[in-house]
This record gives sequence, C-alpha cells and structure tokens, in this order.
Amino acid sequence: MPKDRARKLCPKFIGPYKVVESNPETSNYKLDLPQALVNQRIHPVFHVSLLRPFHESDDTSFPDQTQLEPYDFSLNDEHEWFIEEIIGHCYLDNGQLEFEVQWSLSNTTWEPAGNCTDLSALDRYLELYGVQDICFLRQHSHPSKKGQWGSNL
Repeated sequence: MPKDRARKLCPKFIGPYKVVESNPETSNYKLDLPQALVNQRIHPVFHVSLLRPFHESDDTSFPDQTQLEPYDFSLNDEHEWFIEEIIGHCYLDNGQLEFEVQWSLSNTTWEPAGNCTDLSALDRYLELYGVQDICFLRQHSHPSKKGQWGSNL
C-alpha cells in the first residue's frame, strides 16, 4: 500500500477472485488476480487466514448494487488535484529539501522534494519566492526537529 494512503480508508478485502490452485499441506491458495494487481507485483498465492468467502449481495434487499472495479493500490499519475498548495519548505539536517503540502482534505504533511516535482503548486510556490528553481530557496530548519516554521511568506 502506498505511504500516503490512509490504512483505515482502504478496503479490508478485495475481490472476489477465482481460486485456481490449492495446496492443503501448507494451507495456501493461488488466486486468478487481475492484470492490474499483477502489475503491482502482488503475489497470487495467499494463506487461508488471509482469505474470506465471497457472499453475493441480495439484489432484492439491496437493489442496484453494482460490482466495483478492483481497488487500485497504485498511485495515479493524475493525483496532483489532491494538493491544495505548498505552504512551506525546510532543509533536513542531511541537507535534503522537504515541502509542507496542504492537502485537499485539510491536513498537511512534509514531503521530500522528489515527490513534488512537476506540480503546478510547486510552480506557484517558487513564484511567490521569486525563484525559478528549488535550488535557490533559502534554507529553513524542519519545524519538528528545531521548533521553527519552514517558511515566512
């Protein structure tokens, strides 16, 4: 699971998937996973303790229930819309640059500069500082390590 996804918001179980092979000696089952999960390098063999039987929804009690697409554990290339703005920056003791990112769900996190390249939010932030590239940003201490804020706009 990617780092920036909240564990409690991810589904506990995904599927259903067809069992293509069983191994009773080790209690392992091989599933026929969709190509999207195979591309994420998810191994198709699972221990029985990680599997649950699938119970189809009762269409009479729960009408218009549609089959959901498999959960996408990968990061979408279009995830920039989650970022409201970049509100600060700092340099760690090892010299690495981090940006304080304001997410659309109103929480903020410190992200390495490598995670923030090619963002329009970064372009706006650099414009506010009057610089063309991140290498020209002034050095600030990380607030959680030094007790100081990352930027003074």
